[in-house]
Amino acid sequence: MRLFSLLCLLLPVLLLAGCGTNAGASNELRIWYATDDPAERVWAQTLAQRFEATHPQVHVALTAYSFEDLNTKLQLSLDAGNPPDLAYVTPRGPGIPLYVQQHRLRDLTDVARRYGWASRLRPGVLAQYNAPFDKLGLSPHHVVAVPDALAAVGVLYNRRLLQRLHRGVPRTLTAFERDVAAARRMSVTPIGIGNADGWVGDDWYLTLVNALIPPAALQAEQRLDPRFTFRHPPFVEAARLLRTWSRAGDLTPNFGSLDAQEGIDVFFRGHTLFQLISSSENPQILQDERATGLPIGVFAFPRAHGGSVMPVSGYLGWVMPRAAAHPREAMAFLNSLLSPPTARFLARHGDVPAIQTSSNGVTATWERQYLDALQRSVPGVYLDAAPISNINATMEANVELLLEGYERPSFLPFSLEKVYTSRGKSGSAARIDGEF
Repeated sequence: MRLFSLLCLLLPVLLLAGCGTNAGASNELRIWYATDDPAERVWAQTLAQRFEATHPQVHVALTAYSFEDLNTKLQLSLDAGNPPDLAYVTPRGPGIPLYVQQHRLRDLTDVARRYGWASRLRPGVLAQYNAPFDKLGLSPHHVVAVPDALAAVGVLYNRRLLQRLHRGVPRTLTAFERDVAAARRMSVTPIGIGNADGWVGDDWYLTLVNALIPPAALQAEQRLDPRFTFRHPPFVEAARLLRTWSRAGDLTPNFGSLDAQEGIDVFFRGHTLFQLISSSENPQILQDERATGLPIGVFAFPRAHGGSVMPVSGYLGWVMPRAAAHPREAMAFLNSLLSPPTARFLARHGDVPAIQTSSNGVTATWERQYLDALQRSVPGVYLDAAPISNINATMEANVELLLEGYERPSFLPFSLEKVYTSRGKSGSAARIDGEF
């Protein structure tokens, strides 16, 4: 009888203890993080650890996926009603635009206003990042995503080879072409590229367009202005330059079978003069530089008539699904990302932070050159970011066909014009992962 009474007394305690255990488990912040960079997969876990250090009541489970895997898994989890609390995803077609159209994301406008996200980020970044989603169902001037880093297109160069050519950093497009020709005569690879996943060729084309046309005139494409057209001659000229370099053998051998990361690794073997890069590749570049000791530098791409241009936008965006289980903790995590300490942490690993901060934490000379070029150059336009579902896929597919010699230069702007004027009803339906 006493044993029975004791069990009756202990049962509520045991049940409460069990509830306490479940409550602790339910306080897990689930984050899915997209990256194809092995180095970033490792240090991204530190973001979770830093947050746990200041929020001991929260356990952060940060899972890194490839771009393609995350796009697939997140859509499935949204359909099942069991998404992560936060996701770090692409703002291109397979990612945020689709989730906006499906009304699957939490509106962060009030939170962004309350915590001053717009003033924390570099001028205009938050508004520019969310503006394309207005065309997909988001209310104008609202916020559903926030980037913590920038994607900015620059040119990586081998300082030793450029000195051997007795040439300086090119200040005009003509000078760049002369450097390419000089490298060809010296039997080194003038232009490094790995384009198996399509986005590097895409970056090459839009960078050349920005060098030939004032970026201010290209902004109309982002607004879906009906007066904008790809029929102007510079769009063909940019394609012609790419085709000329490909035909002359100026690109990395077998570039179509190398992905972007492999293309960077080939550059660091020391036999390539130039490599167009996105700052999203900086962590890998930092790692390869330390491993090889190759002397490198970075400059913004030269415009046709002087000056330089750097296509720039927020990189991947942090989003919160409507069905997130822990919105309060997720908000706290987002705020921790948009802070000077996190910006310095990102900079130490090669990223260009989206928030306004000094260059403290940047140690490599080429990284400082990157930041300086970003400040001094004209901001360019990512033409593949227009709010049309398949314009990114169409540009990637047709640039690759152009480089491989299967299409004429005139066909690339023709195909983009069809996608643009039809608002995506024609054009490539190829699956892409949204990396850039």
